[in-house]
Amino acid sequence: MKIVKLLVLLMMLHVTVLAQQRPHYTQYLQNMQVINPAVTGMFRALEIRGGVRNQWLGLESSPKTSYLTISTPINFDRDMLIAGSADYGVDEVGTRSDKNSYLSSENHHGLGATVLNDQTGSFGRASINLTYAYHLALGDIANLSVGVGAGVGRISLNANTLNFEDPFEPALAEGSTVKWIPDVNVGVYLYAHQFFLGASMQQVMKQKLVFNNNYEDGLEVSHYFINGGYRFWVTEDLSFTPSVMFKYIKPLPVGIDLNLRMSYRNNFWLGGSYRRKDSFSAIMGFTISKTLDAGYAYDITRSSLNTVSNGTHEIVIGLKL
Repeated sequence: MKIVKLLVLLMMLHVTVLAQQRPHYTQYLQNMQVINPAVTGMFRALEIRGGVRNQWLGLESSPKTSYLTISTPINFDRDMLIAGSADYGVDEVGTRSDKNSYLSSENHHGLGATVLNDQTGSFGRASINLTYAYHLALGDIANLSVGVGAGVGRISLNANTLNFEDPFEPALAEGSTVKWIPDVNVGVYLYAHQFFLGASMQQVMKQKLVFNNNYEDGLEVSHYFINGGYRFWVTEDLSFTPSVMFKYIKPLPVGIDLNLRMSYRNNFWLGGSYRRKDSFSAIMGFTISKTLDAGYAYDITRSSLNTVSNGTHEIVIGLKL
């Protein structure tokens, strides 16, 4: 790698390691658990969701992300092997008539897990978290949940994939460097048949990232999220859901995502998203069966990377059992 190419990588690592350390998600509304553990056990089913994201296609060493989440409601007062899915959690409202019969869930627990793998060039991050949430009924129409995710993260820097002009560069002697760190996330979530409002914090424990004794240490920074949305019915079957998400990562400016989703029942949806000073996105999805759904998003980069990037693709698949 020539020195210019190395500088580009180091700038990407500076942004990734010192600021934006968690991946972007365009379809986070399809799987809120990736940013907020408080949604664990929200729905009346065992849910398994997976996603892949290939960012900035055409750019060498661009970010590639994959993840898997598992979530189920549970009641510790009964047999844990059979309790939960049948009696606790809520059903997603599909029509205007459905909202009239919607009832909040009884108080219950939610258990789950989140597995993440994110790779940007020679820098990689993988983590596995067990998630827990407690859902409190607020009358018959809403629930308030609080949740936590705790696990371990694996941060890696593979110097073997880098070519330095100086063959005695100290980083080459280190080869592949791996650091294991604790990973803790927390969140709260208020939800009903027609609205949601959540707040969460990722990387609660700020860990030092030391890859080489010859270089300045890095440090994890906490990621803060606030998001909310409201669903409007236009006809019996057709609805619109505008939503917004604010994201703060010191020292970066506050990020804003604006979203609009049009749904026909819960069988098919189209939408768009705008991420301030970053991208426009087109989103679509459909329900294949009562147990299977899929979503796709395409991001168009607005930054200077648009001259070398062919956009970003993201696919999410969900399974309800």
